Amino acid sequence: MTTYQLKACPIATVPAPGWLSFFGRNDTEMYPLVFYVWIVRGGGKIGLIDTGLPIDAEDRRTLDAANQKVDKRCVYSDVVLLGDLLKREGIRPEQIDFVAITQPITYHTGGLAPDLLPRAEVFISRAGVLEFLLDNVGHPPRGFYFTETSWRFLYPLLLENRLRLVDEETEILPGILFETTGGHHPGSAAVRIPTAQGLVGILETAFLQRNVNEDLPVGVAEDAAACRRAIQRYKRLCDIVAADHDPSLAQRFTGKE
Repeated sequence: MTTYQLKACPIATVPAPGWLSFFGRNDTEMYPLVFYVWIVRGGGKIGLIDTGLPIDAEDRRTLDAANQKVDKRCVYSDVVLLGDLLKREGIRPEQIDFVAITQPITYHTGGLAPDLLPRAEVFISRAGVLEFLLDNVGHPPRGFYFTETSWRFLYPLLLENRLRLVDEETEILPGILFETTGGHHPGSAAVRIPTAQGLVGILETAFLQRNVNEDLPVGVAEDAAACRRAIQRYKRLCDIVAADHDPSLAQRFTGKE
């Protein structure tokens, strides 16, 4: 089986209160949540997991304003946009073969743009897109699933047969599996990737490693039981479970393993 190299590239950090990350805990301590774009290499292919914050500064200000309704300290810092990250990593947009989105929300979908992803297949939760189109439950509000730029990009992706709306386990490349897990949101998703370290699961239904270690749903889980089941199942399936916003990931996944 093909094994892949994984690099977790930090693209932003935001402090958040503990009750947001830990279900049922009255924890007001602030914890840093780190946002990543993952670079996947192997078998002559290059892929990304998530695309970072919105490209447009006004969209980022809108996202910051929404976060500050939780706590005034919830402001993104150390922001690196997808185009700048690709330049830094020496990756040309036309080299990217796939993108997997772990949740349809603008801090994961913000870099979806035609000039940055001219030929990539894009995998995203069908349940998440349907929630955006049909349910409008308000968590998040509709304006925070996609920016105007990223939403417009879905149209050519559809026409070019490069948009994959996924709920059931789907193979992106040999050994790389993408699926909707739900839990945090209906559109929360996960990716399993074989590496030299073992099978790595990247799980959006876990923010911090404590969520994984204690089978503890995130505090903003829409379905806490589904969140717990996803964590427990990935612990059974995978050698390593990566909580998607844990600050340790950049040191653990350097792309050199």
